[in-house]
Amino acid sequence: MTKSWMPTVAGILDIVSGAMGLCMGLFMTLARRAAGAVPGAARQAAGAVPNAPRFGMHLPIPAGFHPWMGIALIVISILAVVGGVFALRAKNWGMALAGSIGAVISGRLLGVIALILTVLGKKDFNLSGTKVSV
Repeated sequence: MTKSWMPTVAGILDIVSGAMGLCMGLFMTLARRAAGAVPGAARQAAGAVPNAPRFGMHLPIPAGFHPWMGIALIVISILAVVGGVFALRAKNWGMALAGSIGAVISGRLLGVIALILTVLGKKDFNLSGTKVSV
C-alpha cells in the first residue's frame, strides 16, 4: 500500500492550526489579567487615555474575552495537534478526523483544508483492527 501526500499535508496543517489556536487561547486566557496588572503610569505611557483609571477605563481588552473561552480553545487546539500527529503517522483515522475538526475550530481556513484532506485520504490510513459496518 502506497501512502499519498494527503495525510501528511493534513497532519502538518492540523499542527499549524493547533499551534495558532494555542497562542490565541493563551492570549485570551491571560489578556485580562495582564491588563489589570499594568499600573496607571504604564497605562498612560502605553498610549491609554490620560486619567483613564479615574473614569473607570482600562486597557482596550474586548469585553467578550473570558478566561474560560481561552481554556476551551487551548483544549481544542491540543486535540488538533494530537490529531495532526496521528495524521502524519497515518495510524488512526478517527483521531486524525477529530484533530481536523479541532483545527477547523482553532485555525479556520487551514483547518478546513486539513479536514478535506483527511476525509479524502482515508484510504491511506491503517484501518486494520477497525470495525467497519457496511
